[in-house]
Formats: sequence, C-alpha cells, structure tokens
Amino acid sequence: MDAAVKVAADVHVGTPPGPLSDWVMRKVHFHGFAGLPTTRNESVYSPEFSCFGRQWMMAIYPGGHKDSKEGYISTFIANRSAVSIQADYKIVLKHPTDRTKRTFQAKSDDNMLTFGGEGQ
Repeated sequence: MDAAVKVAADVHVGTPPGPLSDWVMRKVHFHGFAGLPTTRNESVYSPEFSCFGRQWMMAIYPGGHKDSKEGYISTFIANRSAVSIQADYKIVLKHPTDRTKRTFQAKSDDNMLTFGGEGQ
C-alpha cells in the first residue's frame, strides 16, 4: 500500500514581485530520471496541468535540445491554452533523495514573459 503524501500550504513573507497578487506553484515530477532517453532532441512530456486558468505542459530533454551544449539537459514550459498569458516562472531540478547534491534553477529573471497560446 502506498503511503499518503501530505502537502502543507506555502508561506510567503512580503509581496511577490510583479502584478500577480499570489504565486501558484505546481510541482512536476519526472520519476526515474536515470532511465529517461539521453538521445539529443528526444523529449519526455508531462501530462497537461492547470494553473492561472490555463493548461500547461512541461517537457524535458535529458540528452539536451538540438541547440544545447554537450552534457546539458533542456526543459521547457508551454501554455497549451488558446489565450496567451504573462507570467513569471522558475524551474528547479533536484536530486530525488539527497538534498545536499547540487540543484539547478532556471527562472524568468523577475521579468514577466508572455507565453503565447496554442495557435497564436
């Protein structure tokens, strides 16, 4: 029987940057990373998920995207809804069991980015 995982609410101190009144965080887990394909430009996609009234999807290229440096991975977030949205984002890659191992972060550098809707 699988153990239940309890998620507590995040606590924010101060006002988040940008015009958004509140941050929303969605965790997307790519389990079994070591077993994912390492061929360049081969991706693994998350299922679509909802955030800010839009549908989103994450993609990871464990062997790197076609323009990546050798030995690098690539990650992408895509707005799958018909309407574009401006949003800040942050992608954090962590070791699944050892928090002392190096993590990687990519973010929107405190600038709102426009995520175009599908078909735009």
